[in-house]
Amino acid sequence: MTATAGACGAKTYLSRERALAQAFGADAQVETRTVFLAADAVKRAEAAASAKLASPRVTAYIGRRGERLLGTAYLDTHPVRSMSETVLIVVSPAGRAAAVEVLAFNEPEDYLPPRRWLDTLEDRALARDLKPGDAVPHLGGATLTARAVTAAVRRTLAVHAEVAAALGSALSPVGEP
Repeated sequence: MTATAGACGAKTYLSRERALAQAFGADAQVETRTVFLAADAVKRAEAAASAKLASPRVTAYIGRRGERLLGTAYLDTHPVRSMSETVLIVVSPAGRAAAVEVLAFNEPEDYLPPRRWLDTLEDRALARDLKPGDAVPHLGGATLTARAVTAAVRRTLAVHAEVAAALGSALSPVGEP
């Protein structure tokens, strides 16, 4: 379902709640945790991601089914060209990108990344070559979008490592250290 927001043609494709239900399943329990990263954690994450963080405040959506950790999701809102997009990035219990979903895209739809390209980001670990033309295919006609999304994935994976360190057992696969 697509809903148009505002007169400029900005589109919202999925609400946060619907995207989380899609990512973890309708029967999953999703816990919202807010973490404030210390200055040194921000520096480590930025260095690992080769990308700046917008804020040291991070909201993690931890999906579980019973005691089983399904993954942790994060929202990343960032500029593409002159407008912003919001993506939901799910990190697996193993610390790899499990899913990437566009929730809102304010640029012209010609620059919207197709599902098949987003799927190429699945099961990726944090690496400096996680960018178009290296470990990820180019996205013809939407180079800025591809750069923005892959930077968001690198940022999220780097932030997740810091959040996991801060939350400890809350992000262990069975809820234990």
